[in-house]
Amino acid sequence: MKRLAALLAGLLLATMVSPVAAQNAIQDELAETAAEIERLEAEMANAEGDVSYWRNQISGTNRRMSEILSQLNAAEVALADLNVAITETQASVSFTELEITQREADLERTSGEIAVTHDMVVIQAVELFKRGGGQIESTFDFQSVQEAAVAVRYGSAVIEETNKALDVLEELRSVQLQQVDLIEEQKATLNEQLGRLDIAQLKAEEQRVIVEENQRQVQAELINQKALLQTVKNEIAHIEIEVEGLEAEQEALVALLAREQERGGIAPGELFPPLNPSIIVSGYGPRLHPILGYSRMHTGLDIDGNSGQEISASASGRVIYAGPRGGYGNTIIIDHGGGLATLYAHQSSLVASNGDRVVVGDLIGYVGSTGLSTGPHLHFEVRISGAHTDPAVYFG
Repeated sequence: MKRLAALLAGLLLATMVSPVAAQNAIQDELAETAAEIERLEAEMANAEGDVSYWRNQISGTNRRMSEILSQLNAAEVALADLNVAITETQASVSFTELEITQREADLERTSGEIAVTHDMVVIQAVELFKRGGGQIESTFDFQSVQEAAVAVRYGSAVIEETNKALDVLEELRSVQLQQVDLIEEQKATLNEQLGRLDIAQLKAEEQRVIVEENQRQVQAELINQKALLQTVKNEIAHIEIEVEGLEAEQEALVALLAREQERGGIAPGELFPPLNPSIIVSGYGPRLHPILGYSRMHTGLDIDGNSGQEISASASGRVIYAGPRGGYGNTIIIDHGGGLATLYAHQSSLVASNGDRVVVGDLIGYVGSTGLSTGPHLHFEVRISGAHTDPAVYFG
């Protein structure tokens, strides 16, 4: 009882968790629920009985939660990596766009310088043309040799400046071509970066969808865990009520037999197996109870059977009880005389009725799983003056 109470206390704590939308809250709730389940499993591991069903149920929900969390973590890591790639690519795009802007400004300046130089060359060419082109012929147009010499020197200077301007113009045009090529290369780089950015953003959106779906699954599994833990709590509360009534049930059974059994007669020395085949799955004596979770006296035999299988009277006698009986479920008790009675519990339905006289082998009911039972079987007892004894010694 103390272990069941401790287990119930752990379960009450476990059912207090509730899923929320925020990711941090989900992680906190997961940690809290995992801690409660771990404590519950520790309680179960310390129990004396076989509680593997509930342990398997909780292990199953833990396994599902672990798988979902693994998928969620993988999706979050992938999303984080993609976000880093997007940020880096966006920075590269911005840098490339800035470089293109700067190079376009340089190209514009170069184009301006080309225009100015070109205009200067044109002006100088026109000036030379006006002067007749050659310096020797133009000498005779001046009043003196001195004037002619000055004119020749001036013309030579203009030609020299024009040649320099042509060199500059050629160099500027070469620079212009290089700048155009660089701008085209950087635009190609920009397009490649924008392509990578589009792909990364599409993948990031896919990962965001996966993350959101996994988060919904986590919340759904948390609800499942809460429901499961509440079911375990309810089951234990129900079992505790049954446990509290077991001792009273045994005392009431002894009192019923003392009141209803006929005095005298000869007890049968051998009993007919109530089920065919009669396969004993749990013997008489102390055992680890499959539901209660601790050692208690098993007052009869558990005989394997299928739901609805026919149950036969083990000996002739009078039915002194037929009906539901607490943890025994639907039960028939037959008095065979000499203080010996047989009990048939957990039946799905009864055929014999209270007060009926039955002969050995008569159909009295059908196998079921009513009362405190883990599955279809027949619980069979032999009572001598109310006290339980090992039924196996009566089978030949």
